[in-house]
Amino acid sequence: MDMDMIEGAVLIVVALVSAGGGFLMARAGWFPSSSARRSDPSTAHRAEVDRERRRNEEILQRMGEGVVVLDERLKPVFANASARRLLGLPEAALPSRLPSEQLATLAWRALREGRQMDQVLDVWFPARSNLRSHVTPLEASAGVVVVLQDVTQEVMTQRMRRQFVADASHELKSPVAGLQLLAEAVREAAKDDPAAVTTFATSIVKETDRLSRLIADLLDLSRLEEAGSVATTPVELSQIARSEIASASWAARGKEIAITDSVANAVWVRGEKSQLENLVRNLLDNAVRYTPEGGRIRVVVERDGADAVLSVHDDGIGIPLEAQSRVFERFYRVDSARSRETGGTGLGLAIVKHVTELHGGSVAVDSEVGSGSTFTVRLPATKSHDNVRSIAG
Repeated sequence: MDMDMIEGAVLIVVALVSAGGGFLMARAGWFPSSSARRSDPSTAHRAEVDRERRRNEEILQRMGEGVVVLDERLKPVFANASARRLLGLPEAALPSRLPSEQLATLAWRALREGRQMDQVLDVWFPARSNLRSHVTPLEASAGVVVVLQDVTQEVMTQRMRRQFVADASHELKSPVAGLQLLAEAVREAAKDDPAAVTTFATSIVKETDRLSRLIADLLDLSRLEEAGSVATTPVELSQIARSEIASASWAARGKEIAITDSVANAVWVRGEKSQLENLVRNLLDNAVRYTPEGGRIRVVVERDGADAVLSVHDDGIGIPLEAQSRVFERFYRVDSARSRETGGTGLGLAIVKHVTELHGGSVAVDSEVGSGSTFTVRLPATKSHDNVRSIAG
């Protein structure tokens, strides 16, 4: 939380408490407004104090951070609009106690120890969220000022990154361990079994290729997650699809898989060409991996109203209904054994989802076990001569 913001909010509250004019807490009987009026010797001064009070109150109400003032009994006597929203406080009269026991405990400690307290709290009402809470005691144990900032998204992002690191470490262990074992086997076989050396060397190449793909996908995904925006250059999706279909054909021919396409001309989107190439490449790679020998893959690129649509259909093994909502998660595999056997990293569809969302689009899957799958990406379409406009901001 920005310390300047915290200090500013606390100073405004202290000014309202000490400057007269009653503040909103006078309504709760905490600071009688009549004493403030008696202390003002002139009407002009009173008017100036009232204007300053109203200005400070308006500042508090307009703050994006929540501000709550509790009296010495920890009863809420003021809460701005943001605080009411974050804590689910009613618009009318304030309750006699805070709905969050954690926040009340933190406020009590700050009041008892006479010092500032900072903590990120888990709040379950009115919705589950994480609130960074800064509690400052007022002078003479008159109460506390609580400044709240919603950091739910930040905490979630940190949790996802920790999980990502843990998952990546786990995924990297397998090929590294495999390479170590194979290297030891080659060393032993080199003495008197040349045929075994050839077999083990072939396996080493396979594991090395898998490890290289995993590292490349990890780097791609990391770059995508750090990207705040993408280029807004017109890119012809039709041309990208044709190029990637040609590149995927050699792997498809190895399994006697036929790739057919219906790619309309001049279907344009705005974005980063290399990222869109990665998107199409991963969809085709996924289709080839999960389509059995002799199967078919069909790629369609077309304009549908304001959207550019890319769909990749295969007649492969299909995806169970209960797994379809998770296929875009990092490292999620419907069939882990098959994925590892074919060299899949478990990151391809996660990359597809990230690229799609960075380009302002959506991706969906329609699949039935035994009948194949269709992945459909919809992106905002454009014309090659449109003016450049930001996509992600």
